[in-house]
Amino acid sequence: MLDVGDTASFTWDVGSTPDTFSARVRLPDGTQTTLTPTEDPDRPGRYVAEYVVAQHGRHLVSAAATGPAWADVDVFNAAPPDWPAIVGLAEAKKHLEIEANDHDRDDELRGFILSASMVVEDVVGVVARRTVTETASGGGRNIVLEKPPVLEVVDVRVDGAVVDPSVYRWSPSGLLTHQGGWPAGLRNVEVTYLAGKLVVPPNVVNATLELLRINWRPQEGGNYAPFDGGAGDDFGNGDLEASLQGNLRLGFFVPNTVIQRLQPDQRGPVIL
Repeated sequence: MLDVGDTASFTWDVGSTPDTFSARVRLPDGTQTTLTPTEDPDRPGRYVAEYVVAQHGRHLVSAAATGPAWADVDVFNAAPPDWPAIVGLAEAKKHLEIEANDHDRDDELRGFILSASMVVEDVVGVVARRTVTETASGGGRNIVLEKPPVLEVVDVRVDGAVVDPSVYRWSPSGLLTHQGGWPAGLRNVEVTYLAGKLVVPPNVVNATLELLRINWRPQEGGNYAPFDGGAGDDFGNGDLEASLQGNLRLGFFVPNTVIQRLQPDQRGPVIL
C-alpha cells in the first residue's frame, strides 16, 4: 500500500507500437490527472509512466491505445493519512523473520498490516488513535458513538449549530448523554471525537503480529489457509487441533490463539 508522496509506477504492454497511446489517473476526489507515458525503446509497444501520489484513497488508472485497439484499467490504493495501524513495518518484519533491508514486498506487507489491524479493532475497539467524525439521529437522551474507546469529544453540532459542552457528557465506552435530550431529527447530530488507546496493551500488539503471521504465511508458500487442514503447521501454540479452531472476520482467519490474546480487551456492550 502506497503513501501520499510515494511514486506509483505503471507498465503497459500493447504488443506492438500503436498509433496513439494515452493514460490517466482518476483520483479519490473524482478529479483526473493525465499521465505522460513513454515507450520503452527496447520493447516496442511497452509503455511506462509514473505518478506522485497526492491523495489518500482509491485511484483508478486507465490506459487506451488505437491502431491496434487496446485498453486496460487498474486500481491502486494510498493509505489514510493517519495510518491507522497497530504495529509498524519494522516490528512486523521482525516477527515474520524478514530481513530489515528486504524491501521487495513492503507495500504488500503494509496492506496486510492495515488489514490485520482492522480485524483486531473489530474485536477490541479502536486502537490506533485518530479523529472520527460521525452523525447520529437525535430524539433521545443518549447517543452511542460507533468507534470507542473515546479519548475526547472535540465538537458536537446539532443541525450545524455548536452544542455547549456543559450540557452533555461522554464516557470512554462511547456513550454521549445530553442532560435535556438530543433534539429530534434524522442524522442531525454531528460528533467529532478522538478515539483509540493512549497505550497499546502488549497482548493486543502480540495478537496483531500473530494474526499477521498466520495470514501472511500463504504468501511464503506455507499452508496456513483456513480450510486446508493446516498439515504440518501449528499456528505458534504447539497444539494443531486446538489452534485450527477460530473464525473469519473481515476476510481474515482468526484462530483461537489470537482471540484468546484479545479477550482481556474485548469490548463489551454499552449500557444505555
